[in-house]
Amino acid sequence: MQKQQRGFTLIELVVVIIILGILAVVAAPKFINLKSDALIANLNGLQGALKSANTLVYSKAVLTGQEKLEPGSVTLDNSAVSTTLGYLTPLGANVALALDSSFEVMTGANDAITADWGLFNVPGGKSMYIVPKGFATFDSCNLLYNVDSSQAEPVFYSLTTSGC
Repeated sequence: MQKQQRGFTLIELVVVIIILGILAVVAAPKFINLKSDALIANLNGLQGALKSANTLVYSKAVLTGQEKLEPGSVTLDNSAVSTTLGYLTPLGANVALALDSSFEVMTGANDAITADWGLFNVPGGKSMYIVPKGFATFDSCNLLYNVDSSQAEPVFYSLTTSGC
């Protein structure tokens, strides 16, 4: 009596390898870009949090009659926050007080940061950039927050995500 050996032929193994290669080529690009998608989602979430904080600050400014003052001030969690026309003045210290996250105020636009978010105050006091860790202000991965009393709509948010 002879035992019959069973196994895969060389052709079957080659076909399986080819199928796995095709799947890897199709599926890999979807997983490679996850970091970029996560950064963009975090920036969108931060923008939403900043808008919510501004709504709260503006409500407090209206209640105290400061919605037309430039500058003004409201209290959040026992801390004074400066306002412009009732909205958070775009300064790193204000945003750090208004939002609950790990922030670091940058002294230069290209400073390396160790916190989750970097806050860069644009000279002139009307704008600031918020950048994720590992990025600089001009890396095309940031949130621009602007309050300008000369505009019809004084508060402006602009996401730049092409470099994330």
